Amino acid sequence: MELLYLILAMLVGSGAHILKKVVQRRKTDETFSLKDFLTKYPYKTALAVLAGVGGFLGLQAAGELTMASAFMTGYIANSLGGAAENNVG
Repeated sequence: MELLYLILAMLVGSGAHILKKVVQRRKTDETFSLKDFLTKYPYKTALAVLAGVGGFLGLQAAGELTMASAFMTGYIANSLGGAAENNVG
């Protein structure tokens, strides 16, 4: 059961970062929605999920997985997905 809570913490962290990006985008485009973000950036979303899972498993293997580290793994993985997208091409 504890593992489920840790996975949820990672997903909440990722969701928090996505919502932050949607709010930023809505400042310039009031019609922009969460659905727009998820459908406009499918590769970024997939990359963030994979990076989050990798970070989560790494923390678990190192014995450093806590609620806070799981949350931040999700948040940071989503942030890195955006950074990778901005540096490509």
